Amino acid sequence: VLAIQLAPPKVLATETQDSYAFMSAQDLYDALSQQSQVALGYMLGIVDAKKGSQLDGSCFAVPWRPDADEVLVNAYLNYWPSVADFSVKAPEALTQMMTKKFPCDS
Repeated sequence: VLAIQLAPPKVLATETQDSYAFMSAQDLYDALSQQSQVALGYMLGIVDAKKGSQLDGSCFAVPWRPDADEVLVNAYLNYWPSVADFSVKAPEALTQMMTKKFPCDS
């Protein structure tokens, strides 16, 4: 008789959250390419938390439009292949992309 023990859902949810905690920029690109809703939420959370002035004096704004999430995903999917620095973590890559593609109005 083979017995299979399933992990409780709470453990699985925690593991999923942990795997996205320090996502690389490439992992974010891969997940967004596959239309991951978790990656979308991760990206939107970082962009929302970091919008405005940055420590280096740069600044970015989130587009104010109904399809902003789609615009941001497409911007990242177009931006990342031209950079493809595999040492970069997702928050840093998102900040760089947003500063370049969506700078604050002067």
